[in-house]
Amino acid sequence: MTARYLLLVILFFSFILTACGFQLRGHCEFSLPFHTLSLESKQPYSSFTKALQKALAATGVNTLLATPTSPRLQILAQTFTRTVTSLGNAGQTTTYLLVYSILFQLVDCTGHILLAPQQIQTTRTFSITSNQLAGDLNTENDLQENMQQDVIQQLLIRLGSIELRQQIRCSSCPQ
Repeated sequence: MTARYLLLVILFFSFILTACGFQLRGHCEFSLPFHTLSLESKQPYSSFTKALQKALAATGVNTLLATPTSPRLQILAQTFTRTVTSLGNAGQTTTYLLVYSILFQLVDCTGHILLAPQQIQTTRTFSITSNQLAGDLNTENDLQENMQQDVIQQLLIRLGSIELRQQIRCSSCPQ
């Protein structure tokens, strides 16, 4: 009897969770309002630019060199900073604040600004222990890659906004 009751409770809660729209975290599908995009960056061979090209390709957007008929995503600035936030007993740094930010804008083929310059920034705190310095540096690199992916996801969300879709529809550029 209790096994049957437990099964009923589990089924009830699973139906409730699915009815309210709950789903486990996974890949987010983005639908961008253009099929080709010109990607311009001051650091065209950086890991960020390569990861952004991969993410755009995964959404079905072809990234090209500067072409007169496609919108241009301009990465105006890209920075990663590490700031000391606390010191240990011997004056050694124990905690850092990591900040990854980009500044970008989107321009259509006629030079009209579709998205004015916007900054996307993500921060993390990072603690170091003196006895595991090599492992902590690997952790910092992993955090930087995660922050980079977060910035790319936020950028894709902004590129898929409804306001941008309406502006692109009104634009005289081919899509």
